[in-house]
Amino acid sequence: MNKTIANKIESMSDNLKIFRDEYLNANSWGQRKNGVPLDLLDNLSNEELEVAEKELIEKLSLKDDWPIHGLGHIKSQKALPKLYNLLQKSKKGMKVSIAHSIFQISKDEEMINVILTEMPKLKHWSEIIHKLYLLPTFKDEKIDALLNSYREHKDYLVAYNATQAMGQSKIIFEIKK
Repeated sequence: MNKTIANKIESMSDNLKIFRDEYLNANSWGQRKNGVPLDLLDNLSNEELEVAEKELIEKLSLKDDWPIHGLGHIKSQKALPKLYNLLQKSKKGMKVSIAHSIFQISKDEEMINVILTEMPKLKHWSEIIHKLYLLPTFKDEKIDALLNSYREHKDYLVAYNATQAMGQSKIIFEIKK
């Protein structure tokens, strides 16, 4: 790395350090319990975002979906070749996350078919719930219908979260007079 770039990186705000500590290298339950902190990416300057993008691309793997979500959020064109490569190797929930990020970046319509194929393969309620909140961003009739179908899921938490993901409130208790 040349001295000019190194000096720029050193002079960057604490936001890059926070991104690295609480996002890129987050590995504790306490750091991860509330989901991907995309706001940490939003707080970065353009220069810091370039550094973060490079670091997220370097971290891409099938072991952690946080870099995948981050690259989709920042619409990283540079990440697309690696994301497509990972998509071919992935399954189920990870494939849904990768397809979502690719769609965020490129609007590749084929990702809709990936979602429609992979979502029904998810069986554990917690994985389903996590992925439900990705679906509304597609703004596609078939995906909206899929999301709506989860409102009738046998597991109440899945049904409730599908309703929430659709932006609709669901009456939990009916008060009888």
